[in-house]
Amino acid sequence: MKLLHFSSALLLALCVSSAVSAAGWGTITGKFVVDGKVAPPEPLVITKDKAVCDKNPPLVDESLLVGPDGGLKNVCVWLSLGRRDPQPPVHASYEATANDTIEVDNLACAYVPHVVVVRPSQKVEFKNSDPIAHNFKVDGFANNPFNTLVPAGGSFMHQFPSEERVPMVAACAIHPWMTGFIVVKEAPYVAVSAEDGTFTIENVPAGDWNFQFWHTSGGYLSEVKMGGKTEKDRKGEYEIKVEDGKATDLGVITVAADKLKK
Repeated sequence: MKLLHFSSALLLALCVSSAVSAAGWGTITGKFVVDGKVAPPEPLVITKDKAVCDKNPPLVDESLLVGPDGGLKNVCVWLSLGRRDPQPPVHASYEATANDTIEVDNLACAYVPHVVVVRPSQKVEFKNSDPIAHNFKVDGFANNPFNTLVPAGGSFMHQFPSEERVPMVAACAIHPWMTGFIVVKEAPYVAVSAEDGTFTIENVPAGDWNFQFWHTSGGYLSEVKMGGKTEKDRKGEYEIKVEDGKATDLGVITVAADKLKK
């Protein structure tokens, strides 16, 4: 009887595994564009270490960057799960990078990249390529906060063991104009829009999924125009259908300028 139960359980597991594999994988693409006028980014006020930080061209506020054709940079797009939802299957291409080290650098008194995406299984190397000291002050909700001094040319390793519901803010107490964002998600289906507003998420499991749109200026994008229709959700959550072997092109996703805070 025990052998029969074991065989039945094994058969069920194999069937479930085959069903997951058979669902297939697809790609999501899109382009965020601002509708309306947005003021150009303002130069940051440099109050310390001007010999290193006060450069030409000057550092600017990166919270709201819009390209010449209206493309919106630094929109974070991630697969959204409920608190009790199981994690989605992970494509082999992401498993290959599950233990990678992600770099965040202090470079010319700015965080590079401004927005970084990391998984709990990955480590982050916080670097300082400047000839002056910086510090990384990071506050999260699910992960312990830290405030670590990094001498010139130094670095340290850190790991975020828990997923964060929203991006964490990184700041430098020595140079108060410096800010960056760290997106920590268990599911690797995350993207950050480029300078022209475009983004791509490859090898997403086929099916109907909710994705959240979040921007460094206004937080959740609670109102967008997508597919010719105005969509609203207070947490910026929108359903996207992914089909096996196909690219789901969301086209131009329009965000009204007055919905973005600066």
